[in-house]
Amino acid sequence: MTNEDSTHLVPLEGSDWRLWRDVAVRSAGFPAHLVGELADPALVNAADAVLRGTATRVHYDDVYRAATDRLSAAIRRTAGDPLFREAVTWQNRNLIPDVLDKAAAGEPRNARGRGHETAIAKYLQRYTVKNDTIGFFGPVGWGTFTDGTKALAVTAGDKLLAHRTVYFESWTVDAVARVLAEDPELLPWITPRKNPANHIEGRLAHRPRTGSLELGEGEALLLSLCDGNRTVRELAAELGRSTLPGLEGEDEVISCLLRWQDQDLITLGFEGPIEARPEATLRRKLERIDDPDVRNRALSVLDRLDSARTAVAGAAGDAQRLGIAIDALNTAFAESTGEDAKRRHGMMYAGRTLVYEDSVRDAHIELGAPFRDALASPLRLVLESARWLLSRIGDEYNALFTGMYQRWSARTGETAMPLSKLLGMATPHLVYSARGLPETVRTATADFQQRWSKVLGDLSGARSRAFASDELAEAIGELFPPVRPQWAAAIHHSPDLMLAATSQEAVGEGDYLIVLGELHMGFNPFESRVFVEQYAAPERLFAADAADHGDRRIYLIPPKDWPAVTSRLSPPSALLSPRYTYWSLRSESAEAPGPVVALADLEVHPGNGGLSVRSRSGDFEANLLEMLGELLSAVAVNAFKPLEPMRHRPRVSLDRLVLSRETWTFPASEVEWATQSTSEGDRFLAARAWQTEHGLPDRAFYKSPVEDKPIFIDFRSITLVNMLAKVIRATGAEPGGAITLSEMLPDLEHTWLRDATGAGYTAELRLLAVDPLAAAGGARAETEGP
Repeated sequence: MTNEDSTHLVPLEGSDWRLWRDVAVRSAGFPAHLVGELADPALVNAADAVLRGTATRVHYDDVYRAATDRLSAAIRRTAGDPLFREAVTWQNRNLIPDVLDKAAAGEPRNARGRGHETAIAKYLQRYTVKNDTIGFFGPVGWGTFTDGTKALAVTAGDKLLAHRTVYFESWTVDAVARVLAEDPELLPWITPRKNPANHIEGRLAHRPRTGSLELGEGEALLLSLCDGNRTVRELAAELGRSTLPGLEGEDEVISCLLRWQDQDLITLGFEGPIEARPEATLRRKLERIDDPDVRNRALSVLDRLDSARTAVAGAAGDAQRLGIAIDALNTAFAESTGEDAKRRHGMMYAGRTLVYEDSVRDAHIELGAPFRDALASPLRLVLESARWLLSRIGDEYNALFTGMYQRWSARTGETAMPLSKLLGMATPHLVYSARGLPETVRTATADFQQRWSKVLGDLSGARSRAFASDELAEAIGELFPPVRPQWAAAIHHSPDLMLAATSQEAVGEGDYLIVLGELHMGFNPFESRVFVEQYAAPERLFAADAADHGDRRIYLIPPKDWPAVTSRLSPPSALLSPRYTYWSLRSESAEAPGPVVALADLEVHPGNGGLSVRSRSGDFEANLLEMLGELLSAVAVNAFKPLEPMRHRPRVSLDRLVLSRETWTFPASEVEWATQSTSEGDRFLAARAWQTEHGLPDRAFYKSPVEDKPIFIDFRSITLVNMLAKVIRATGAEPGGAITLSEMLPDLEHTWLRDATGAGYTAELRLLAVDPLAAAGGARAETEGP
């Protein structure tokens, strides 16, 4: 952390670690008890009785048939529920007529009906027990660390939501901008912008991927004027006033610019950055057109889309109206652009539809001194080990990059390696995936897990193991010694904490556990636009992030076409400071508010403690890991996995903090009940037997290499057991495919977050910790290495 304003921070007692005072509350938007309606206790009793030999199979079959009737009734109620229908409409409009309408009408439980039942159950489990942050079915909530004497205080408003807002996806407005840019009458009003990855040196344009171009004198002047503010017409007028030949007229300037667009010298279009309201930026560009007929024609295209978005927002709360409004928006978009109204089919968090909604929960949470005191000692140990792991990952990448540099230098005989060349070689090792870690990260994580194993000792043979933080502190200190963060973003770690508590009063009485869900390393989640937009005073988030980093941070602005780039999340960060230094690979997804260094001007050199990056012009130098810090944080963000995989791993607790929930891992090929060709009743019975054999809880979450996110299982539910069986079969098709189940902790009764009616919701607290070993200083102060 820098030596700047720290009023946004609260201390973690017993250490120098600090936490952001603001806490995000992520929660489900539907009460947790709704998913319980898929369970059938009577069927469970009958199945267990058959397995014990105290009831006949005939009795079980009778109960099973009655249970399927009860399940169909529950599915019909869910399919017809207005709020559920609205939530599905936001996410997958076509599912309403194709699935929900049929289920609500009471279709038979044949193969198609069971498929619809499974689809509905999958959405229901997400809306009730998954702490997503999206739409009204996953509203953003806010909390604050205080010095109060109550461990937890929840103030809920009269409604679930304080407010809700509908936004265009940036790709939607970009599609409109591209169509408008193809209109010859609009072309003079485009504002060309130099590619920031290029380096202009006199009349030479150096490009990182495709080499250098020599420009004529007039071309060099024209390129220097392409600042993203002047229109093509203004550029032509300015060139016309010069005495340089070749670009005297607007047609000649346009021809040159079109050629440069193909040569990666400029971007030429109406498209803007990734932002919350891209339509406003496009509107400002179009309003510069001084021909009223041309201007009004262009604005009419945008106005039609904007009016349709407004209609969608106005229909929120009414599923039928919302569906009609979304259909109208899709039609307007398709007619205006000729493009499909959906993209990236099947991908999560990918901005698939034209608009999205975010909302704020009508509640505020206060976390008082007793809660922070209970959290302090165990969380400090967790954070110190996370800091070590992130540095260990940095060491692995430092070795990887050094090896690449040395092999390149030996082959070419040169010492100044273009940074773009190193990036090209390193790209396979810097690709983020929700389903796995790069080999470089896995190597560091394996070492990390072995060290935690030495701290905790043999964990086999127990259902749970509890440790006192004081007992482990010395071993943690020895095995995870303090190391200074190697890049700016590495100062931040974001733990997701859940409370296993039946009520806020139970927390006050000390009857609760704190459960660590995930810990995101080297990452500030509040950089995501969803949090910035739904925060009451965004300028406070800007100031807090900037105060933590000072002017050390070097930020890679990602290209718009990266799969990870979306309108709601990060990257690109929504908290960019003018004090940071920026660079990009090509046309960037955000406008840099501070100084920019050109990739084509950057070279890698050997330095003290590691490789350094220097500009050919001599005005910039930084440590390579600092330069690539955003990429390193992205691949390491989900690497915090302190415990080694085991067939059965107990619950591990540090004081009141559950470090790891109890888990079971099975090769999919061994789970025979899921793959045998039996009747649905037989499958349910076999699943109960398997559950009993391995001591599995009724409710759990399971992860598989074929799914990006954990899925809820209740072994008392026919349809949820069917879902699990289907995933196990798919997992079995993967080489070495295995499925891991984790106890549901907090469980369904641990719904301390309640609305005004008393209904309980699953929830988690997203915190941000700041490393005390971070030091103030600019980017060039980091060239001595870690």
